[in-house]
Amino acid sequence: MNNKFFRIKIQRLLDKLPTPVQFNESQWAMVENLDQSRFCVHIAARRTGKSYAAAILAFAKLLEPGQQVMVVAPNFSLSSIIWDYVTDLIRQLDIEVERFNQKDKVVKLINGSVFRLLSANNRDSLVGRAANLLIVDEAAIIPNDEYYTRDLRPALSTFTDSRCLWISTPRGKGNYLYDYYLRGEDPEYPDWSSSIHTWRSNPLLSETDVEEARRTITKALYLQEYECEWTTTESQIYLDLDEEKHIGDYVGERFSEVIGGLDVGYRDENVFVVIGTDGNNYFLVDEFISKESTTSELAAEIQEKINEWGIDTIYIDSAAQQVKADFAYDYDIYCENAIKSVNDGINSLQVLIEQDRLYFDTEGARHTFSAMSAYKWNPNTENPKPVHDWASHPCDAVRYAIYTHQKMSNITIYA
Repeated sequence: MNNKFFRIKIQRLLDKLPTPVQFNESQWAMVENLDQSRFCVHIAARRTGKSYAAAILAFAKLLEPGQQVMVVAPNFSLSSIIWDYVTDLIRQLDIEVERFNQKDKVVKLINGSVFRLLSANNRDSLVGRAANLLIVDEAAIIPNDEYYTRDLRPALSTFTDSRCLWISTPRGKGNYLYDYYLRGEDPEYPDWSSSIHTWRSNPLLSETDVEEARRTITKALYLQEYECEWTTTESQIYLDLDEEKHIGDYVGERFSEVIGGLDVGYRDENVFVVIGTDGNNYFLVDEFISKESTTSELAAEIQEKINEWGIDTIYIDSAAQQVKADFAYDYDIYCENAIKSVNDGINSLQVLIEQDRLYFDTEGARHTFSAMSAYKWNPNTENPKPVHDWASHPCDAVRYAIYTHQKMSNITIYA
């Protein structure tokens, strides 16, 4: 392969590594785009080797005399992935080093090339640098592009043949990286390129493993991390909720079991939901929402719901152990600890909604339906997690009840 940006032939370098490496389709696209464009946006699925490939390319550039290579990530823990790869290669290949500063994350080779690690959280450290190659790892996790436009873009002006490479999985169309990705497809930005690669670009990933991952994480997370879809994180978590299909009159229905879910809000809302089930479907028939209720007031409301609905089991936030104990000792209300695996619980509810097995009573569960419809992912967290707002507490209460009930009852959500 004729690499114009890299003086060293990448394939030759791969063959000479301590453990020879064969790049996959996604990794070669990274090389080709850096060869052709100054600004490259590389969107790739989980487990396609994007950080490893970027580390090898950073190392290749460092082998050229007098090069400045910088890696920026949302924080040092994330950027240390490439740092570890590069410094391991330096040691394994016995590359002579003039300076190695582990604390400040700076390495200077005997040929004058410098490798530097930076965190987007530490804005002051970004200013006044120059780079031949700038790599932004997990770029979409950084909340906005001010770190680049204000602090790092000038670093690319020192050298005429400099490059910037953004690597990430997508985090929704509202993310700045989506705009950068579109520049790679826009003829008005001739210096930009972009590419997107699903899990299929890595032949080492088996369909069986990916299918297992799909079944154990949320639908939105799977589409984002494995299929590289841009739309998931800015959309509702419960994408398939439909008012026409999932809201109706269910008071008076006969249920084989009635369960409750309790999220204790402390400074936020307390939410208690009542859910009936026929063994296959779940029906939210009643709810109680209050803010700053005393324990006695909350207990009185829940006891009223128990008497009205004949609730069999109440699942409570496992962090609310004092409330659980007070309920048992002072009010004879007994609760079971809920399973708090957030993404697994969300995935369980998503499947129920997709299969039209979760319903809301028109009068009794309107607030909870609105909350679940408004429930969204936070695009600015390292690992996808829901936004904490007014919608969180009803969604938590429902998840505690249904997901824990399914696990305790050995109910499968899959056909």
